[in-house]
Amino acid sequence: MFDLGDFIEQCKDAVQGDNPQGRVNELMQEAFRDPDSVNKALTDAAPKNNVAPLYADENLTVLRVFTPANFISPIHNHLMWAVIGILDGEEKNYLYRRTEDGGIKVEKEVVLNKEAEIFSLRADAIHAIEISPEQPLCGLHVYGGHILQRSSRSMWHPETMEEVPYDFEQLMDFCKTLMNQRKAG
Repeated sequence: MFDLGDFIEQCKDAVQGDNPQGRVNELMQEAFRDPDSVNKALTDAAPKNNVAPLYADENLTVLRVFTPANFISPIHNHLMWAVIGILDGEEKNYLYRRTEDGGIKVEKEVVLNKEAEIFSLRADAIHAIEISPEQPLCGLHVYGGHILQRSSRSMWHPETMEEVPYDFEQLMDFCKTLMNQRKAG
């Protein structure tokens, strides 16, 4: 049976070790052997229809993430590693790399499905996500830093592809633009 408090304590220990992302990935794999138990613990810990911080300090953030159906993010970075576990729904991750001319280019697409799939992002990853139009997404995210306070992050304007400083309100406006484009297209 998954115990959220124990999981958080083990993650806190992991970030003090030599391979924090690898160890957190192992902890996530172990937890997700019983996805129903993880889902129940997360539902008990926070309201279902939002992003809920479960723990955060300068070295670690643990979030229960609920993302609505049809959600699309602009391209963005985290500037810290992440381990993401999907409990319900489907998420497409588009991974980008910087080009020599200062732009960005899609490197690959990764589709994460429900049924307890685990996905890791490097600290230098640049990505965008799309949630299935048919079903919302629920997952457990662990970050190697305080993702909610990382001010030096970037995002890319969806129309001009210009790199701009990360701003949550602007990010949400970009998301709305992208979702409206999907509906219209």
